[in-house]
Amino acid sequence: MFDPLPLALTAPAWAAYAPPEPLPPLQVRDPARPLVSVVTPSLNQGRYLAATLRSVLEQDYPNLEYWVIDGGSQDGTLAVLHTFATDPRLNWLSEPDRGQSDAINKGWGRSRGDILAWLNADDTYFPGAIAAQVTALLADPHAGAVYGDACYTDAAGRPLARIVGRPFSPEAVLRLEIPVQPTVFLRRDLVARVGPLGLERRYSMDSDYWARAIHHAPFRRTGHLVATYRLHPESKTVARGSGFYTEWLAIAEEYFAGVPPALRSSRPAVLADIYAAMANLEAGSGRLAAAARYAAYAWTLAGPRPRLLKLPLVLLDRALGLRLAMRATAFWGRLR
Repeated sequence: MFDPLPLALTAPAWAAYAPPEPLPPLQVRDPARPLVSVVTPSLNQGRYLAATLRSVLEQDYPNLEYWVIDGGSQDGTLAVLHTFATDPRLNWLSEPDRGQSDAINKGWGRSRGDILAWLNADDTYFPGAIAAQVTALLADPHAGAVYGDACYTDAAGRPLARIVGRPFSPEAVLRLEIPVQPTVFLRRDLVARVGPLGLERRYSMDSDYWARAIHHAPFRRTGHLVATYRLHPESKTVARGSGFYTEWLAIAEEYFAGVPPALRSSRPAVLADIYAAMANLEAGSGRLAAAARYAAYAWTLAGPRPRLLKLPLVLLDRALGLRLAMRATAFWGRLR
């Protein structure tokens, strides 16, 4: 059921990522089931990487190809990889790259699976996650990808909140109600058509990729608890939240520029929701003037937005540390 050639040798859009060396043999234990290729981009995340590797290699799914693409880490990453080197399903390389998107592209370009995913080096899969997502994808031949629920954890891996996958639509993706990245599993033919992740996206490569993919095939929510999403001081989500702003806005503007005028009526509301998210991030970082400015942009574009209701909770969290905003997000997701 799988193509023994890597994606970059069968899809013209991926030709730049053709592997320069012969690939190791595949480990296929059940030829009747599709091969799943998982890629982990890595850079100096050695203290979390062992948990990530275990969560993939201990899955009960029979056909797995696993690539770790490391950007030349200077911490204990290589030592961690060597401890797992006896598992023939694990393949890795460590060399300088052009960022996270480039690392994922290198891995996907080498992948031979029918179904592809990426799992960052500080996240993990829950037991049975791969089998559940594969079953759901095979059950819906019209879906190009499936996604599920995730659990936010702290740096030590302690659960914080369950994040429920939201209903999927182009507008939902653009207003950042996106499939949580580590829960997404995509068909190989969809990835072949969409092409590589854009190297210009350093923060929102997942949002950008989903926005491009929805032009080709729908995504389906499974409802399974698939992965953890670790929040820690070095993660992009926590440390460099402001870096997402310009990319979010650019992704939305590019999308609306490419659709017929009749479909652009939701643009003000989508941009307002992005500005509301920016206001919440700025408030959480203590930059209250910027938070007020972005909240005003949101209000001017589309009036009161539900996302602005989160702003006072963010301010209370900053003062009291109660995680009210995160709990509210999780509750709203369940309602939706």
